[in-house]
Amino acid sequence: MKSIIVACALLLVCGCTKRSDGSYGVPDTTKNKTETAAESAKDDAKQAGDDLKQEGKEIGDEAKRRANELKQTDAAKHIAAGAKELGKAIKEGSGEAAEKAGEALQKAGHKIKSDADQQNTTTTTSRH
Repeated sequence: MKSIIVACALLLVCGCTKRSDGSYGVPDTTKNKTETAAESAKDDAKQAGDDLKQEGKEIGDEAKRRANELKQTDAAKHIAAGAKELGKAIKEGSGEAAEKAGEALQKAGHKIKSDADQQNTTTTTSRH
């Protein structure tokens, strides 16, 4: 631990220079090097981001192209046709089920109405 502290202090002393007013500071050339390195890192990061964006676009375009190729295959056409037939069958089945349900409701409605009519003819009212 002591050796790490000594090494850090040595680096600080070597990196700083004594100014004419007696204070210590980092020389201007070191500041310029630091700023240049920071700008270079920023430019490199921007370039890497642009490269990544371009590669992502190329991958997306390739995926779209392959998807379009798959749509054109016979297997895809058969699957699409099968899906259409299945949809048509489901609609027809739903329609038949709705018709049967409607008939059953109509029969139930007639039965309830006839039961109500029979009840009205056999009910007498009395007053107290």
